[in-house]
Amino acid sequence: MENLPKICVDTTDAFMTTERFGTREEVIRWIKEVGIDNKVTVIISRSDTETGKRGRSNKIIFGCDKGGKHKISDSGTQSASKKCGCPFKIRSTPAKDGSGWKIDVKCGLHNHGLPDRLEGHSFIGRLTTDEKQHVADLAKGHVAPRNILLSLQDKFPENVTRITQVYKHKSVIEKEIRGPRSEIQHLFKLIEDAGYVYWSRKKDDSEVVREIFWAHPDSVKLLNIFPIVLVMDSTYKTNKYRQPLFEIVGMTSTELTFAVGFAYMESEQTENFCWVLEKLKELFVKKDMCPQVILTDRDLALMKAIEVVFPNSINLLCRFHINKNVGAKCKQHVVNDLQKTIDTWLTPHRHRFVGAWINRVLHLGNTTTNRVESAHWKLKQMLGNSIGDMVKCWEAMNNNLRLQLGNIRASFQKSFYEVENAHVSPFYGYLCGSVSRAALRRIAEELLRVDYVGTNRQICGCTLRTSYGLPCACELGRYRVGGIPIPIDAVHVHWRKLTMEVELEIGEDDGSEGIKE
Repeated sequence: MENLPKICVDTTDAFMTTERFGTREEVIRWIKEVGIDNKVTVIISRSDTETGKRGRSNKIIFGCDKGGKHKISDSGTQSASKKCGCPFKIRSTPAKDGSGWKIDVKCGLHNHGLPDRLEGHSFIGRLTTDEKQHVADLAKGHVAPRNILLSLQDKFPENVTRITQVYKHKSVIEKEIRGPRSEIQHLFKLIEDAGYVYWSRKKDDSEVVREIFWAHPDSVKLLNIFPIVLVMDSTYKTNKYRQPLFEIVGMTSTELTFAVGFAYMESEQTENFCWVLEKLKELFVKKDMCPQVILTDRDLALMKAIEVVFPNSINLLCRFHINKNVGAKCKQHVVNDLQKTIDTWLTPHRHRFVGAWINRVLHLGNTTTNRVESAHWKLKQMLGNSIGDMVKCWEAMNNNLRLQLGNIRASFQKSFYEVENAHVSPFYGYLCGSVSRAALRRIAEELLRVDYVGTNRQICGCTLRTSYGLPCACELGRYRVGGIPIPIDAVHVHWRKLTMEVELEIGEDDGSEGIKE
């Protein structure tokens, strides 16, 4: 003990005891608990178990985690070690009288100071079995690591784990689940296990996947129930490979967004979009079915692909992006060049966004890509960051879909069972419970125009009829003059679908699949 430095902390009294312990595990638990109470990190330096062979006996040697020599590395990298030759030593062996395991403090001294707190200590911060299960349960629900750590501290007040340990255990869980499968193999397994419809294609003469497209089975149902309007757009920063994610969404009768399908593509060329849209086309259960309106931004490659795959669909452009781009062009060009610039950009596509044209189209109120942009935002909120792999991204999408489908089913039930105060009138008698509340609100709003419009079609403009498939002001005026309720047939069938509990069956006439409600 003569070579000890000036710093010398004696913890002998803390570990002295005459107590006997029934098992090896009880000894270990007691010593580690006493160590934590005294800010000492006790580790097992050596242990042995009696086997009947010579020299083997039951014993446990405990030491301080700072025991041993500091090894200097020549690697050139930044490294550190907690070892400083601490002499602390405790020996535990079974008592000769058979009363249990006894504890013998060989040296209770430390040649270093003891910390005020144990936060940040890798050994003490190790997760217990219960804590590991808690992390696993929260990680399964895609709870952010920082929130997992806060939950651990709330549930286990003595826990001193740091966020690094949470990340490490999450990584261990993911490796155990994935097993020997590669990332793409595990992704396909998850997709198959969840019952998704999916396709993929590889590069010529290789195992490298070029594109993947997948759709939830309930999304396929919703697509065939509500096929009129689809909104499409790509988003970025969803995965560590920086691959664009292409998302397609639709709108229910209750004006909620539903995800139709997702695709990872190697690039955003017309040929890539054509492949994805061909797979989308295969989701329709009737061969002649296709969306009436497809809303996109001004992505020329996507617009060309739509013309090829869905030639009978009307491709509208997002008004928001057009206004934004025109504003940017106005700042870039002088007045003399402004007219020419705007005409060159807008004239070829004016029928896709100018009100005079698009109000003749049944777009159901969708004139921007906000619906799919909102879906992108929700997905990124669930992801938390853009450094995950495709498996993590798929899991986030799947969780989003589960929440989304629950909200859609609830909205159908509300429209079916609940009647808003504004619609408690014989005038809406045929519609309540048979038409979505979203449609009834639009009709009620249009009804306010009747006093001004009357039954005059010219004044009315009939935009609600042509763009939404709902009775416009002049129609409502005629029903009011006639003293009759709004007929159910005056509402487009899109707004009258209040369930997704349908079965798909093969049509008897042409062999194509149809919807059976």
